[in-house]
Amino acid sequence: MFKLVKCKSLIDGTGAPAVDGACLLIEDDRIVEVGVQAAFRELPPGTEILDLGNSYVMPGLINAHTHLSLVPGKGNQPAQKRLPPGINVLRSVPNLLKDVCSGVTTTRIMGEENYIDIDFKKAIEGGIVSGPRIITAGIALSASHSHGVGLRPADGKQEIRKLARQNLAQGADFIKLFATGGASSPGKALHSCPYSREEIAAAVEEAERAGTYVAAHAHGGTGLDLCIEEGVRTIEHGAFIHEKQLNEIIRKDLWIVGTFSILFHPEGIEGTDFSIPLIRSKVLRAREAAAENFARIIKSGANLAIGTDSVHGEMPYEMEKLVEFGASTMQAIQAATKNAARACRAEDTAGTLQAGKSADFIALAKNPLDNISHLRSITDVYIRGKRFQGI
Repeated sequence: MFKLVKCKSLIDGTGAPAVDGACLLIEDDRIVEVGVQAAFRELPPGTEILDLGNSYVMPGLINAHTHLSLVPGKGNQPAQKRLPPGINVLRSVPNLLKDVCSGVTTTRIMGEENYIDIDFKKAIEGGIVSGPRIITAGIALSASHSHGVGLRPADGKQEIRKLARQNLAQGADFIKLFATGGASSPGKALHSCPYSREEIAAAVEEAERAGTYVAAHAHGGTGLDLCIEEGVRTIEHGAFIHEKQLNEIIRKDLWIVGTFSILFHPEGIEGTDFSIPLIRSKVLRAREAAAENFARIIKSGANLAIGTDSVHGEMPYEMEKLVEFGASTMQAIQAATKNAARACRAEDTAGTLQAGKSADFIALAKNPLDNISHLRSITDVYIRGKRFQGI
């Protein structure tokens, strides 16, 4: 079935200027053609007209780093991830709903216990529930003594290889690994490095053998060095990236995925865990470093995407922080669309409104190029050509 979407203005995500009076011609779930209204005088018989003539239309947002079941503002994330799978499935539903209503049409899940991310992906693809396109990691690789450890740690090369292979066998799209400490763990320094070079290399080898990649939680220090040197493709968080590391990331064409909501937003770690002095201290140090370092990352032109890290519904906040750190509104939009798709290896399907891509788009009452906060004026979300009306 064909559908013609009439727009007040179209931001296609490629970086090209917005086009006033543009239209999208959609067949089923795919974009067939993009152009000005005059180009569509003759339409296929039975074409439905979707009049968004009062709306600014742009690609659906891609949350390049989040989780389904976690809610940082509720505190004690390690305990949250270890809850029974049925409970975490139910906890995930309102989180996913918040994300889609904020404009997210594709989301990369950075690890869930019991493979609930893969189950959600299958349920959405099978039409059991409605939701965004989900890119899955399965169970994250973490050492017994590291930040992020869940129900099943992986210690040593053999266990890393085994868990990576089991994730892939379950249907994981990539491998997630914890290479440094984190802000929300009271006992792990941000620069601690739980894995050896050989362990990280083993994870990369298993991923690449399967035609995919490793994404690593890595704030800075030795763990980040090892990730860069051993071929980890996407560096998650990166609050303490220094200039030499940044230059190597650029040289090797790797990706940085910024996650600002969990550090800066009141509903992030600040929500409850600020009562723990060590966590409060780590978050404040990470905030200071991230503000300085991401200003430099933006200026450098490094590959950059963004994600909320489970502060659900706050992709607009991520984009606002990027602009605060020095990005243009167009750069912020691309970090959540075209560039995020490339980071997630979803660029053949998502990220821009071009012929052949999935019809994933959002309609806004105000122009986000004028003010990035206008991303909060979303009126409609379309996923695979259909208006989202609930899970």
